[in-house]
Amino acid sequence: MNILSKTLILFIIIVGVMSCGGSKKAEQEALAKAKRDSIALAQKNAVLPIQKKYGAILGVSPKEIKNVPLYKFIDEWMNTPYRMGGETKDGIDCSFFSQYLFHDVYNNLIERTAQKQYDAPDTDKFLGQEFLKQGDLLFFNERGSEHRPITHVGVYLGNDKFVHSTARKAKSGRNGVQISDFKKRHWQKMFVAAGRKPKLAKTTDNN
Repeated sequence: MNILSKTLILFIIIVGVMSCGGSKKAEQEALAKAKRDSIALAQKNAVLPIQKKYGAILGVSPKEIKNVPLYKFIDEWMNTPYRMGGETKDGIDCSFFSQYLFHDVYNNLIERTAQKQYDAPDTDKFLGQEFLKQGDLLFFNERGSEHRPITHVGVYLGNDKFVHSTARKAKSGRNGVQISDFKKRHWQKMFVAAGRKPKLAKTTDNN
């Protein structure tokens, strides 16, 4: 028996008790409260369209898409074209996209360039991909070498997917803001390290 069914049964019991001897006013109040509780519960358990959309993209249940502000932000920027140095909907580069995402979603101002985001003292870098959590930064360069400059950055979402603004064209034939498969050979070859910002410790456990 689900929670909604239990709530309806409780409502029926309350109405029955009140009709057996309670006042009309108390009965109406109990009815109104039960109705409000049922509506609140239904709203709490409702799945939003954006949860369905990004649950399908990430290959997870819509209920696992818990950080709705993150996916609303992504949805607003999805398919914005890539432009080196770009900072608007006319074109945006990888590091400004990650900086903007951190600012709007996590209220955390991080560095402007991919290299500076990588070099920042508060960026906790690690290699173990099994430890990745939502909100971790992913750093890349052409050789996947820590001894070469960082040339690209993305933000990990979960289930081996990450969001970024890239000059690389997706299946749609367009470049720019997109969600990519981190396990693809191209990205694995370029991967240098992941980086976690400490202020995200309480916000990265959920999709």
